[in-house]
Amino acid sequence: MRWRNTTAVLALLPLDALAVGYGWLAATWTDEPHEPPLAQLGWICGLLAASGVALWAARLRSAAVFQVVPVLVLATLMLSLSSS
Repeated sequence: MRWRNTTAVLALLPLDALAVGYGWLAATWTDEPHEPPLAQLGWICGLLAASGVALWAARLRSAAVFQVVPVLVLATLMLSLSSS
């Protein structure tokens, strides 16, 4: 079972890196008339959360807990973007 969790985490790592990287890029954009893409970040955050729920349902508990990290990072970025 441990190898299945490790394989799932390694398979989802590129997706998580792309999602968090996109969120960080959106948060650090410096143009003046910039409007942050909160709706897109919300969709990405929802997709990552849904993949965590699917992992939990597949009894891959450790991989599902790992999916909480990028969801929390994106939620923090969304909160910082919406307050500015």
